[in-house]
Amino acid sequence: MADQTPRDRLTQLDDRIAKARKAREPAPSRHGKYQATSLAWRMVLELVIGMGLGCLIGYGLDVLFGTLPIFLMIFALLGFAAGVRTMMRSAEEVNRGRGPGRNDPGTSPDETE
Repeated sequence: MADQTPRDRLTQLDDRIAKARKAREPAPSRHGKYQATSLAWRMVLELVIGMGLGCLIGYGLDVLFGTLPIFLMIFALLGFAAGVRTMMRSAEEVNRGRGPGRNDPGTSPDETE
């Protein structure tokens, strides 16, 4: 190793690092389409469940207090807002690389080169 130039040693080190990175990479998923579909259904369900819970709570309060449309409308809007907020949080998780649809949950897109 004493007869090698520093440039050759650096090239060998780069090759070893590339091999080690490749060995650590997860195998490409064959279920990428299903993960995207799963994510889409998750986001739709989050919105629908938020709306549904808001409507149920509002209807329950209206029956309890005898003011039928008021609380139903208020809580339907609050449920919709909560559903959209939850959807946005899920989308943010996917963009950061922690949710379904990403191969390596530990890295974000700007960390990999």
